[in-house]
Amino acid sequence: MLRLLCLALVFWLGVAAAPAPVVLNEIMYHPPDGRDDLQYIELFNRSGAEADLSGWSFTKGIKFTFPAQTKLKAGGFMVVCRDRAKFVKQYGQGGVAIGNFTGKLGHSGEKIELSDAKQAVVDSVKYGDGGEWPKSADGVCASLERICPTDDENGVWNWSCSKLQQFQVPGGTPGRVNDAFQTNLPPHVANFKITPAQPTPGEKVVVTAVISDRTGIKGAVLQHWTAGQGREKPAQALAMKRVSGDAKKGTYEVEIEPQPNWTLSRVRVEATSESGAKRLQPSVEDQVPAYSFFTGSNTNSAAIAFNYIIYSGRREKVSFSYYGRQRPEGEPADPTRGTAAFIYAPTNSHDLVVYDYVRHLQRKGGYKVHFAKGHDFKGMSVVNIIAEGSPRWILSEPLSYELYKMAGVPAETTEHVRSWVNGTFLGYQLLMDQPNQSFLKRHGRESGGNMYKLQWFGDGLVGQHKKTMNKLDGHADLVSVVRALSKTKGEEQWKVIEKEFNVTNFVNYYAVNACIQNWDGYFNNYFLYHDLNGTGKWEIYPWDEDKTWGDYDGASAKYDWYEMPLTYGMTGDPVVRDFARFGQGPFGGVSWWRAPGWFSGPLLANPEFRRRFLLRVKQLCETGFTEEKFVPIINAMEARLEPEIANASRTRGGSVADFKRDIESFRKQVVNRRKFLLAAVEKELKNYPAK
Repeated sequence: MLRLLCLALVFWLGVAAAPAPVVLNEIMYHPPDGRDDLQYIELFNRSGAEADLSGWSFTKGIKFTFPAQTKLKAGGFMVVCRDRAKFVKQYGQGGVAIGNFTGKLGHSGEKIELSDAKQAVVDSVKYGDGGEWPKSADGVCASLERICPTDDENGVWNWSCSKLQQFQVPGGTPGRVNDAFQTNLPPHVANFKITPAQPTPGEKVVVTAVISDRTGIKGAVLQHWTAGQGREKPAQALAMKRVSGDAKKGTYEVEIEPQPNWTLSRVRVEATSESGAKRLQPSVEDQVPAYSFFTGSNTNSAAIAFNYIIYSGRREKVSFSYYGRQRPEGEPADPTRGTAAFIYAPTNSHDLVVYDYVRHLQRKGGYKVHFAKGHDFKGMSVVNIIAEGSPRWILSEPLSYELYKMAGVPAETTEHVRSWVNGTFLGYQLLMDQPNQSFLKRHGRESGGNMYKLQWFGDGLVGQHKKTMNKLDGHADLVSVVRALSKTKGEEQWKVIEKEFNVTNFVNYYAVNACIQNWDGYFNNYFLYHDLNGTGKWEIYPWDEDKTWGDYDGASAKYDWYEMPLTYGMTGDPVVRDFARFGQGPFGGVSWWRAPGWFSGPLLANPEFRRRFLLRVKQLCETGFTEEKFVPIINAMEARLEPEIANASRTRGGSVADFKRDIESFRKQVVNRRKFLLAAVEKELKNYPAK
């Protein structure tokens, strides 16, 4: 009897230890352009026999139970889709696709479990978007792919990304052999280190890495190349030597000869195992396919940071037309990988921080930088670096954002920097981000909602609101909320406003507009965000705050205009016709006056909203928009930037006298605009008695 029990135990252990016939082979967890309807999980039958999946299910990550008579042939693939119809339309792989699963794969990581009909776990993986997990699979275009499906290793070292597409369109290899497939698991490369991390001219660089493999390491090579002046030089293959450990796990190192000053170096490890499997670390298919270091010294002792752009490929341009779409129909999507490097030199520091493989796009008055996934700059995924038009504009813009922030409105992060592009000096410029996913994250907002950028030149409500998130989902929510506002009045309308809008956010936004005379920010130059996954409400964020603080087309050189009425932007605002005083703009009428905006019109005219708006204007004029609180901010900016004026005059004009005059005009705006507002508010508040 004991012998039979032992035999049974041996048999059970043997069955339990047998490799699973079906494995998780590919995961599309974050398709580009918000196309979560294209999420899928691919299974692969690595056994020599057909697998019956009837009653199997996903027990973690998503919910899906395989129907009866679901068979997966030996060596076959099966794709479980979130939306089968949309998957087939995109990939045309109807023969291998089933669905639809419920739930959604997490963009930042998730554990997926596949269980058999008896609820025993067959295979699982806990993927992520940090550490060594491929970044190209996190919303860029690629999927996560198992490298060696016959190996039971399910950690990060058995996963790579599918081939990086040229443009940001959904990629992956559903229903076929993975791009990353290898017969054997390749070596592990870990603890990669560059010493010193920031070499100076004349210093050798030592690169080390810990490389391991079950079958032993056959050899390791460091690929090293330099980039700049619009091109990359061919890579050199430098043999790495094992300095400790053994053939199965050891530390390897190699020296790189000193590089000239201001040289960008890129390196990648190529490790080969005795089994013939090869690992390139980082993968050439990742968005950042190399480790980088920069030879140079930070000599910045200025009051502002320095930044340098070094590009090794053709520079992109932002296509733009007032009366057309920014990306005409048929034009390809954005490239998935940049060729430039963004190097940041903080003031009074020895550090030079390198952000490589950024996209550097020329735009009007400057350029735009898109950072690679997982390599954000100070939490920003995109920054604009500009010196557009009047030198005054890169002073008024950050001052405006400061007051929005004081008022509690999410606003752009800004700083002034001294800039160079491939060695060409550009003078001091304004660096700022823009409302996008990283902007929402920094301000504690739920992502995944609908973002719109208002453009005055569009045709109607939909044409004027360019969608920047969930671009393919249309404008139904925008049309619906504007219709609800237009069909209601008074108390009924106020109920709509309370339900649909973050009232505090909109009140604060329009109150700051009134303080800084942001005449352009009611019908133009703002972002709208509809939080679909959190509060369900709409918010508004400022943008393009150049023509503020008394500036408009045809304004006095002293910018001594302080009288934009408190009725501005609301439905019923009287059209100003005092052309003799204010002048006529390029589009007719008084140059700073425009018709009420889609949202400012009904909101500012609603009695309860207006009462709150007036009280908030008064409060700001008593607490933040004051000489005591705001003039020191103006003075600090003056102290930081005055030393830059001599350099700026070499690049885009502007004298110290002009700069001083602009700064003084901001101080006068605080004094005189505040005085005007307090008097106007007190007068109008009499129509809105306290409740």
